[in-house]
Amino acid sequence: MISRDDKVSGLMVFFLISASQIGVGYLGFQSIINKYAGHDAWISIIIAGIGISIIIWTMYQMLKNDEQGDIIAIHQLTYGKWIGNFLTLIFTIYLLLMATVVLRTYIEIVQVWMFPHLKVWAMLLLLLPLIYYTISDQFRIVVGVCFLGIVYPFFLNLTLFFPLNYADITYILPIMDHTITEIMQSSSLAVLNFMGISALLVFYPFIQESHKSQKYAHYGNFYTTGLYLAVCLIAYVFYNQSELEEVIWATLGLWKIIEMPFMERFEFFGIATLFFTILSNVVLFMWASARVIHRTFGVAHKKAAVVLLIILFIACVIFSGREGVNILNDTAGKIGLVLLFIYIPVLFVINFIRRKVRKDVS
Repeated sequence: MISRDDKVSGLMVFFLISASQIGVGYLGFQSIINKYAGHDAWISIIIAGIGISIIIWTMYQMLKNDEQGDIIAIHQLTYGKWIGNFLTLIFTIYLLLMATVVLRTYIEIVQVWMFPHLKVWAMLLLLLPLIYYTISDQFRIVVGVCFLGIVYPFFLNLTLFFPLNYADITYILPIMDHTITEIMQSSSLAVLNFMGISALLVFYPFIQESHKSQKYAHYGNFYTTGLYLAVCLIAYVFYNQSELEEVIWATLGLWKIIEMPFMERFEFFGIATLFFTILSNVVLFMWASARVIHRTFGVAHKKAAVVLLIILFIACVIFSGREGVNILNDTAGKIGLVLLFIYIPVLFVINFIRRKVRKDVS
């Protein structure tokens, strides 16, 4: 059982959900979703946000009916111990993959924009002790990092209004110039920025009166959706379509034009400040994966954290260069899409039927 001292208030779910969604995608998602829907791709952000809200509701319906209230208990009840534990192990691998994607992509950004000769392993050796310290003890520490990851870099959003001086509204006109199919295809790419909500299936028992925290989860998702929508629209009225096809990190390009008397390269400051957001992403996913290993196999949480961090280190080193990072992102995107919009709804239906049958029998 989780003691009351280890739990956090329902309000913190807002920061946990937002922190799990805002990551490296913030710096360059505009070019990715532009692939199918072009200048209408901003609409796909709204659709993706609505879809994620439905998935959050689905998760809460499953979680609130279980005494343990996590993915391990849901899997074991729905599929039995052995199959349930196997599926939980796959879920752990997915969480580890998400942490790898975020950390490795951020290191690539640092290499490309700030320190071209930086070695991946060297930066990892600096970051992994900090990550271990955060995830090896109480969940409250992870929540604190997630809180700072949202609050501290918030002012960066305000700086994105500088490029509006060079905006051209005609770049996003005419609205709805693409088919519903194209917009939905862009929505499937936009979902990659929201996938962190899967951590809810693990940290739910650590929320006080967790069944009442659903509204904060939706508030967090609405905040993230609004933020991505604003950043997307600003980029779409700043860049024309041909420029968006060429640029990789659109948000960094917006920061690049900012001039201040005391700071020559604002994008350097932006990348450094965004580290707090990236850290909250990684520690939440790594804590969740260590928690799942501990609950499923009885391995001590700290030992599980060490093993998972070693795997994280190896994975980040193996996937080198732009090609390796692209493979990571594409793989995580496809798996996450299946997990959230196919597996979770199917699990919800099977779990509902299983509970109903057990209730009728009893």
